Parts: sequence; C-alpha cells; structure tokens
Amino acid sequence: MVSDLREFIQIAEQAGEVKVIEGAESELEIGVISELMVGSENPPLLLFDKIKGHETGFRVASNLFTSPKRMALGLGLPLEGTKMALVKAMRDRIGAGIKPLPPEEVKTGPINENVDVGDKVDLLKFPAPRWHELDGGPYIGTGCICVTRDPDEGWVNFGTYRTQVHDKSTVTVHMVEGHHGAMIRRKYWEKGLNCPIAICCGQEPILFAASAWEHVPWGVSEYDFAGGLKGEPIQTTRGVTTGLPIPATAEIVIEGEIVPPEVETRIEGPFGEWWGYYGGGRRPQSACRVKSVMYRNNPIIQGNPPSVIPSVWTLGRHIQKAASLWAELDRHVPGVKGVWMVEEAAIHTMPVISIKQQYQGHAKQTALIAAGCGATGWGSRMVVVVDDDIDPSNISEVIWALATRTDPDKAIDIIRDCWDSISDPLFSPENKRLKQEVTSRALINACKPYSWIDKFPPSIKTSPELLSKMKEKWAHIISG
Repeated sequence: MVSDLREFIQIAEQAGEVKVIEGAESELEIGVISELMVGSENPPLLLFDKIKGHETGFRVASNLFTSPKRMALGLGLPLEGTKMALVKAMRDRIGAGIKPLPPEEVKTGPINENVDVGDKVDLLKFPAPRWHELDGGPYIGTGCICVTRDPDEGWVNFGTYRTQVHDKSTVTVHMVEGHHGAMIRRKYWEKGLNCPIAICCGQEPILFAASAWEHVPWGVSEYDFAGGLKGEPIQTTRGVTTGLPIPATAEIVIEGEIVPPEVETRIEGPFGEWWGYYGGGRRPQSACRVKSVMYRNNPIIQGNPPSVIPSVWTLGRHIQKAASLWAELDRHVPGVKGVWMVEEAAIHTMPVISIKQQYQGHAKQTALIAAGCGATGWGSRMVVVVDDDIDPSNISEVIWALATRTDPDKAIDIIRDCWDSISDPLFSPENKRLKQEVTSRALINACKPYSWIDKFPPSIKTSPELLSKMKEKWAHIISG
C-alpha cells in the first residue's frame, strides 16, 4: 500500500489519471470544477495549484477516488475486479477479524517541515475551498481525520468530521452525536475541560478509509485498525501542542482545543451533506481554538466534499460498508451470497443482500439483522433482500426483483425510531427543534415466497452454464 497522499497521486499520475489545474479560485471555482469533471468519462484526480490569492505550491487535491483503479489502490484491493469481487476481497480480509496493529512512533517526519505556533498561526494562508454553492464558508477539512484521546481510558480515536475555517485561528468541527469523537469530546466538557484535537487535512488513503469505518468498536484505535488493514504499523509522531499522535507523513495538521458550547460557539454551515442536500442548515457549533499548525513543504489539502456521486467524497465507502455488513451477517445467518450498498442512494441508505433461501423467515431474519447492526444501523432508509440469482450490485436486476417478487401487502415491514442523522432532508423543522434524530426503516423482502419457491415461475434469463458455453463458442463475435 502507499505510504502517503503524495505517493498515491504520483502512482495515479503515472497511470495518466491526474489533471493539474492552475489559476482557479478557492471561492467556489475549485468545487464547481470538481463537480463538472466528475461527470466526464474516467474522471481524473484533480490537483489545483497556483490558486488565486495563495502562495504557489499550496495545493488542493479533489476527485481522488473517482476511478475504480484509484479506489482499489487506496484500499489495497485488486486493481482489476468487478464490484462484487472487490466486496468479496474486502469481506475475506475482515471476515476473520482485523488483528489490530499499533502504530510506530517516530521522532519526526515530513509533517514537521513547517511548524507555526501561537501568534504565527494563520489558517487563511491555506486555500480552503467553499465546495458547494450555498456553503456557509470555506472547509479545510472534508477528506480529513480528527484525532482525539479518551480522557478516562487513554485510547486514541479518529474520525472524519468536517472542519470549517472561521478566522485565522478558529475552526468548528462538526461531530454527529453518538459517534465516538463526539462522545469523547463530551467527556472532557463534563470534566470542565476543553477537548484537545488534531485535525489532519491530508494523509495516506488507508487512514481516511479507517476514519469512516463504522465497524471499529469503542476502545479500539483507528490507528491500530488501519495498521491491521495495511499489514504494517502506521508511522506517527507527536503533535507539538496537543501531544496527540499524528501521521508522520500527513500534509497539514491543525492542533487546538474544542471549548464547551457555553464558552464559545460559531455559526457553522450550511454545508452540502452526504444526502445530496443542504439539510443541516446553520447551527451553532463549539469553537475550536487553534494553537498550532504543522505542514509539509508545498502542502496539499485533501478534498472529499459530499456529493450525490459517492466516489467524490469517499474512498470506496460502499465497498467498506458492504464488506462489513457481509462479514457481520455471516456470523448470524447462512447462505449470504452477496452484499451491496447502492451508490446511487447516497451509500448509507440502501443495503441490498442476496441470499440462498434455506428456511421460512430466512429473508426477514437477514433484513432485521442488517437494519440494526454496526455496519448499517445508522442512516439506512430501506433494507432489501433478494434471491441468489440476483446480483445485488446490478441495480437493474435489483429493481426487477423489487417489481416482480415483492408483494407490497406482505413483503414490506416498517420499523420505527431508528438511529439517524440530523441532516436527513426528511426531518421536519419540528424534528430539528426537538432534536429527534430518528427515522423509520423499511424491510423489503424481494425474494420468491419461500413457502412455494419450487413452484415460482422460472426466469427467462439464460442459465449461467449455457451463457458460458455460448460466450466461449462465439467469443470472436461477442468480443468484436
């Protein structure tokens, strides 16, 4: 696997998948160009330099994982593989459990090339973009990892929490309640303390993947988990003002303290959310007072702003979630043949599971587990279970199963008061006022009725065996 963001960009450049853009403005132009380019065929990684109003060499990278090869490269998966092959490869890697591998602390690293402390801190020299047209300000942290330490237990956590720049030494860090970072932050506040934090705004891809992994349990450091995924320890060094472990090869690290909300807040947002809407609005967030900034020569801000196109803002998040769900289901039910998170449905909202039905209630049991487990218990809107003749990553086949095997009267169940995000576009103003962060969830059985499955009309789809024979016999015609 690659050791830092720069090596990843270099490999992508050697493959002809990088486009350098000079002269753009951080105020909207970087974000809009990124959106326009992702709609092209084989969207390239974009590297912005000579950004107006900023020093040459202070750069922004976006659309990092918008090609299948770059996504696989970042996750350490086979570079040439089908959707389900990638999920299976990741499922196999995590199925038996990732053995945590603690980080290796080094005295110094590239991140120590420049260190600004106290009055020298000036976040405005970094070209933090305003990514979406209606965003409330510049966001330096979208493809970031935010490092905190539990004040009671001592373990280190990090997660991806968007970070807005308010002035030269103040940011806000948006943490969703219930996520580990928010729980740790609250522990400090309940002790009457500020919460130390290190915000890393560009790092090796496997750290970004680990930061968004819902399956890392409380008490296990994402550094350890990322080391297990990578197969070698992550190199860290200590932050200059927080003492927190930070990636030694990081691009930019902002160190500071998040004060309790009663001490100081700033208005955060609105911001384009992962749902594809500006659902969260403008809200007061606790201020983070910046004490120091560490950065490499010619630093690169990693940009992964939310988009209706998942590969813009994630590193194969749908692959991660599908693999985690598959591994979790394998521990509880037999016959799981495939799992997919529908990219077009904003990743979190629609898991699809293919099973070989083996008993009455098998499909319902599978759906119930998926609706509440760690991999997909947050933010999902509907869980779909299909038969093993359906490829869950093929949305056309899934829709066909939904339309032809689902009896709306018998095959759809609704469960209520499920964990959700306040940015859900379906939350009414009253929901938001009362902070009711729950949603309903549909369980959809799009399988053939098990009680008469042997009598269900056969599909007109050609059998795999005959298809294989015809492909071999007529390869000269089909391939041409």
